This record gives sequence, C-alpha cells and structure tokens, in this order.
Amino acid sequence: MSEFIRGLFVEHDGLLAVIVGTPEDGRAPAGHLVLWYGEPRGRRILEGGSGALHPEVWMVPSKFCTFAQAPRVRH
Repeated sequence: MSEFIRGLFVEHDGLLAVIVGTPEDGRAPAGHLVLWYGEPRGRRILEGGSGALHPEVWMVPSKFCTFAQAPRVRH
C-alpha cells in the first residue's frame, strides 16, 4: 500500500497539489497519482463568476511527488 492517500497535499516539481486519485482507489495505474493543482481558478458567482467549472486533474508518476508542508488553516 502506498503512503500517498487521497486528500493529502503533495509537492510536484515545486507546485502544490492535492491527491484526488491513487492506484488503491482505482483512479490511477500503479506507480501514479492523480493530482489537482487548483485549476481552473474561478470567481465567486456573487462577484460575476460563471460557476460550473470543470476541474483539471493530471496523472503523474508518484516517484516525482513528495509530502507538502502542513497547510495553514484559515477561517
């Protein structure tokens, strides 16, 4: 079993990303992760945004990912 699990923050090539798929959950082939880098960046509907955006996710080899620093939680 991989130490990478869905929902964790990782760093890939200097970029922060969230794991949204792993081989264990059937969303990625062995040795890979599916990452979301926070794109596309949207605007709130109340601020003129359109909503209904499609998230872009990328499949990358897990050997190029490291655990990210702990997030700063804001409220």
